[in-house]
Amino acid sequence: MLVEKSSSAGHNSTSLSPSMECPMNKYELAAQLRILEQRQHRLLAMLRDFIDDSELIQGSTFALPPHDPKQETRYDTPSIPVTPAHGIEALYTAHHAWGHLYADAGENTRLVYRLPGAIQIHSRHSEELAGIIEAINADRRTFRDLVTNSSTIIGGPNTRWEFLHSKGMFEGLITLQFYRQITVAGDTARSISFCWAHKNTMQRMTKQQIIGTLRASQDSPPRHVIDPAGWSAQLEDEIVLLSALSDDARLVIRRPNPVHPQAWLVDGDSRRMQVASTPVLILGAQKVKIGLLKNYDITQKRPPRQAKTTANEPLISRLWLYQEQ
Repeated sequence: MLVEKSSSAGHNSTSLSPSMECPMNKYELAAQLRILEQRQHRLLAMLRDFIDDSELIQGSTFALPPHDPKQETRYDTPSIPVTPAHGIEALYTAHHAWGHLYADAGENTRLVYRLPGAIQIHSRHSEELAGIIEAINADRRTFRDLVTNSSTIIGGPNTRWEFLHSKGMFEGLITLQFYRQITVAGDTARSISFCWAHKNTMQRMTKQQIIGTLRASQDSPPRHVIDPAGWSAQLEDEIVLLSALSDDARLVIRRPNPVHPQAWLVDGDSRRMQVASTPVLILGAQKVKIGLLKNYDITQKRPPRQAKTTANEPLISRLWLYQEQ
């Protein structure tokens, strides 16, 4: 089973976490975020001390190149090299991944850092360890919610980033790393394996909804459009194409997500899949089977297990718009 928070961790996230019920101004928001950020460092130091005082049973991590989401084309990258580490070296890399909240010199804070893997330790203080991790995760959730639910105070994504990284706040903070949860499994864990996942974001829309979106884009072209007249003409061609369809045509936007590593965790009789962004911490003396993550090679991509419900060719390529069969 997954280990739940223990009261012996010495941290009550409910009583210590800032309240999000009362309206705040920017200064109050900044103060609450600083409290969470400072406590995160203390909790991570406690986590490191508890782990280093435990017996390392085994460990494997798989370093990947940093990923820049701004350069993502949505097409599959041809290959992703994996650099494995095992034993004590894997533990060092895991410590770095769990606590890597700020960019090193020259590191881009917008790059996505990923380190799939698993570390297994045997500790006399498993409940305390689980409690510390739950406290870390609770504070990270609170931090994320405060930031993402404060658009009336700090604005949208761009101004939000500027606010978080402004002088006196968190210069160099890798926001996604701060949001990430640390997964912990207990002594009922049996195995963990790794694979590359290919998923699509699906959104079903009616013909009229899409045409309405295209009309709105004609009236207000995106900033990157250099030739508004050409843009409007292209959209008009797409509207003509859609207008020829029946009113009950089933349309879906099937946008491919970037390939990413996932972990299969077998815990007791349950089996769960999760995104493998940072190593899973396994608490238990009985050795768990830890699989390997191979280099990604697009030529080795497995065919989908289920037949696609959409046509092979999109109606409008730039929108990833397909018609359901």
